[in-house]
Parts: sequence; C-alpha cells; structure tokens
Amino acid sequence: MKKIKKIYLFILLFFLISGITYIILINLKCRVIIKNNVFIGIKSGIIEKKEDLKMVEVPDGVNEIGVFAFADCVSLERVTLSDDIKEIEMGAFYHCQNLKDIKLPEKLEIIRNDAFSNCKSLTDVKLPSGVKIIEKGTFAECTSLENLQLSNNTTEIEEIAFNNCLSLKSVYLPDSIKAIGSSAFYNCSSLSTVRMSEGIESVGENVFGGTKAFKNSIADEYGSIYFGKVLLYNKGLNDTVRVKDSTKVIANAVFINNSGLREIELPEGIVEIGDNCFENCKALKKIDIKEGLKKIGENSFARAGVEEVKLPESITEIGYGAFNNCKDLSDINLSSGIERIAGYSFENTKYLNNIKPDEYGCKYVDNILLSSENNGSSIIHIKAGTRVIGAQAFENRKDIEEVYIPKSVETIDFKAFFLCSNLKKVDFEDGIKLKEINYFTFVGCSKIENIDLPDSLKAIYAYSFGDCSFTKIKIPENVEYLDSYAIRECYSLKEIELPEILRGEYHWIETDGIKTPKLVFY
Repeated sequence: MKKIKKIYLFILLFFLISGITYIILINLKCRVIIKNNVFIGIKSGIIEKKEDLKMVEVPDGVNEIGVFAFADCVSLERVTLSDDIKEIEMGAFYHCQNLKDIKLPEKLEIIRNDAFSNCKSLTDVKLPSGVKIIEKGTFAECTSLENLQLSNNTTEIEEIAFNNCLSLKSVYLPDSIKAIGSSAFYNCSSLSTVRMSEGIESVGENVFGGTKAFKNSIADEYGSIYFGKVLLYNKGLNDTVRVKDSTKVIANAVFINNSGLREIELPEGIVEIGDNCFENCKALKKIDIKEGLKKIGENSFARAGVEEVKLPESITEIGYGAFNNCKDLSDINLSSGIERIAGYSFENTKYLNNIKPDEYGCKYVDNILLSSENNGSSIIHIKAGTRVIGAQAFENRKDIEEVYIPKSVETIDFKAFFLCSNLKKVDFEDGIKLKEINYFTFVGCSKIENIDLPDSLKAIYAYSFGDCSFTKIKIPENVEYLDSYAIRECYSLKEIELPEILRGEYHWIETDGIKTPKLVFY
C-alpha cells in the first residue's frame, strides 16, 4: 500500500514539475498577443524582453495594429507587416527609436495620430494610395526621415504631422491635398524645397516655420511670403497690403496683431481666410472680399477695427468667433448660400446688437437665425422660411420648454440647444430636409423624454444627445452614420431602435454607471 502511494506521489510530483517547467519554458521568450485579428502587443518573457527585440514579423490575417502595440520597443530595427493590415492605431510604433525599415502594406487605409512619432532612425516613408489623411503627429520627431512619398489620394495633413523631421530635404505635395494643419512641417530644418498643392484650400499657422524653404524665401514689396498659391506670412511692416492675384488661401494668423494695417486688397479666387488671420488689426476699418471665398476661419477678424465688411455670394461658412468683439462693426451682408455660422461669430458687435429680436427672443438676418436672448418665452416658434439655425443660437436658455422647427430648416449648427435644461419638446415639421444632428446639439436637455427625429436625417454626430431623459429613441431609416458617442449619459435610456443599415456599423460604448441599452434593428 505504501509502495502504491509512493508511486502516485512520484507521478503527481512528475506532472507538477513538468507543468512548472513547461510554464517557465513558454515564458522565457517574448509572446505576441493577437486578439480578433488585432495585433495587441508584445509581452516580455523571463529572459527575452520586448525592449531587446530587433525584428518582428506580423503574421497573415492580422488586419490592425493596436494602440501602442510596439511602443517603446527601443531596439526594434525592422517590422514586416501583414498584407492584410488596414489600420495602424494611435502610437502603435511610438518611440521605436531604432526602427529603420518598415514597408506599409497597400491595403492600409488609416494611420492614427502619433503612430510613428519619435521613430528617430526611420529614413524612408512611402504612403499607400488608401491613406487619405495623415493624422496629428503621425511622423513627428522622425529626425532621420529623408525621403517622403505621399500618394495622389492624400487629402489632408494634420497639425505637427512631420514636426521636427530634421533630415527631410524636400516635399512634393500632390494636388489632391486640400488642407495642411498648423506646424505640420515646423522645424524641419533641412527642408529647402516645397512643391505646394494646386488644390489647397486650408493652411494652418507656422506650417513651414523653421525650414530652409521659409527662411530663404524673399518677401514681396508688401512684406508677404507665398508658397505656391498660399499667402503664408506677412512681416507686418506695411499699412497697405495687396494680395497677389493667383492666391487661393490666406494661412492662419498671417496678419494677427498687425496694429498698423489699414487697407487690404484681396483678389478674386481666394477660397479661405484662415483662423486668426486679421485678429487684433485695430486700424483695419473696411474689407471687400471678392467672389470665390468659401470660408472665414475661427476668430479671423476678432477684435479688429472693421466697421464694414462686404462678403461675396460664394461664402458658405463663417467660423467660430469670426467677428467677435469687432465693436464698431455695423454693416455686413450675409449671403443666401451660407450653410454654417459657428457660435459667437458676431458677439459684441453693433451689427448683432442692432438686430431687433422677435417675440421669442430670436434674432434673424433674412433666412438665418443668428442668436437668441432669454425673454421668458417658454414656447419658441422658429419662423417659417428659416434655413439655418446658427451654432449656440439657444445655448443655456433655461426659459424654453418647447421649440417648433419649420420644414424650411436645412442646418442646425453645433450646440444650438446646448444646456436648455427645461426643454421638454422638440417638434420637427413634416417634410423637413434636415440632414444632420450636429455635435452637442441637445446635450444638457435633461427634460426631453421623447423626440421624434425627421426621416430626412443622414448623420448623427458625437454627443448630439447627452443627459436627456428619454427611455427609448428611434433612429430614422435613412441614417447612414451614427457616431458611437452620439447618445451619452442618458441614464434612463433602455432601448435604441436602429435601421438595419447600421448593423455592424454602430457600437454602443460602455460607460460606468450606465446600463447598456437594448439595440433593436428594423
């Protein structure tokens, strides 16, 4: 009997030692973690650490590199990516400071912000045709990057995308590029040749600051520096400036704080006046903007001395605070084609102050509802024929309980009913052609228990609804885009009814303290 017990004990001890040995052996080296075809990351082993890896091959079938998947793999020199990869997530290769060689697969469509930031040894980048947007900081601090090849499908380069790429000598911006964000190529100190996109429509501040190309540029007689059809910078020494005829874009902050600027002559064909462009230009009294202009950026004329502004019929968008605190502004024409007027565009101007509110406190210019003031009206009837409800038009109006929106309304802009905490009823007239519910439109409308959204809707953006009291909401059948964050902190919500087209496209994001509503598709 004792002999049998010893045998059993020996067998048990053998399996125990074998198990421990197996666990140790499989954990000696690094392990790749892949879940649902996403490369999540690398787990260090007992002996081999991820910081010591020099080469990694991502297996076939993986279609996404996860957030910070290779971050701080400081010895990594080469990565072979699967041909199936479509997305590289935020910071995926952040601080892989020895990474020299990586070929981006042709199926790649999305590279998230900071994906290759601080890859100091990376020398060559060729972007596949599917990547349309280079996000914020994607290749920032890649100090050895010498060769950059953008595809003819690239449409936007976001802010600081290539900031501090010290070895980059030339860049060819294809005509497909429409927007370049602030400081996108800032302090690329070796950059001496820039070919600007012919299709450019928007350029941020300091895009090429600190580059040889900018430092070696010769200003014209008015102190202006141009890259292609972009007015990039002005020295601020002239009281009169004539912008050259071929100009399409005035970059952000070109004339900011130019207290001596009295007169600006703009040609036809300019499509955008950038953010903060004429901010604090106290001596500038009048501006005549020719046909072709589509957008005036944020705070473009904030606190300027303008008294009269002539806008063309071509303009479609006026940015946040565009003319705020232009205290002497009394005359401006708003075109019938305007699609968006952001908040505080005319705050503290004679122009806005001189508009008489209607019986509901609403201030209109033709078919545009610019703003409103609290006059104690609990029921608001927006007048028939109104086409645009401006951003923040009813923000924080705690007197409103009901609002009736006519079928003529095509745009309800950002934060239009933000923090209308006593708003209970929103009535959209039958036949309305409203296409979108914008960001923060009904956030803080805590008394809304029911809302019937119009069938015309195509898109509902992030934080359209927040802290509302409805238990159920039906998304109209024509909605093609519903942001995962469109409905947030609605604590009573139990059910969302969704059109079949959104199955697999919409996903509820879990939030602490909020029960996940039932998703019902029809």
